Amino acid sequence: RAVTKFVSPICLVSSCSVLKQCKDVELSFSDVTGKPDIFKGTKKGMLYLTPYRMIFVSKGKDPMESFMMPFYLVKGCSIEQPVFSANYIKGQIQAEAGGM
Repeated sequence: RAVTKFVSPICLVSSCSVLKQCKDVELSFSDVTGKPDIFKGTKKGMLYLTPYRMIFVSKGKDPMESFMMPFYLVKGCSIEQPVFSANYIKGQIQAEAGGM
């Protein structure tokens, strides 16, 4: 099993080990206080799983180019497996100090 080296400014280090990457991922936000336009709607793109964070990179010209979710800021995470729709991960993420 090969581990891909992913070099990108969104990794915040010179390289990250990508454990898994998923195409055609949808990301949506709910319960955002004073929801800015950037968090509205469903975002489509790719998800990269690293040992320390999940990184979502939007496809197309979405105002949210990427969204990083460090695991230490993710709370109440669960994997939902509905019978008649796609599986999804549900959880809460707290903004980093000084973040949006």
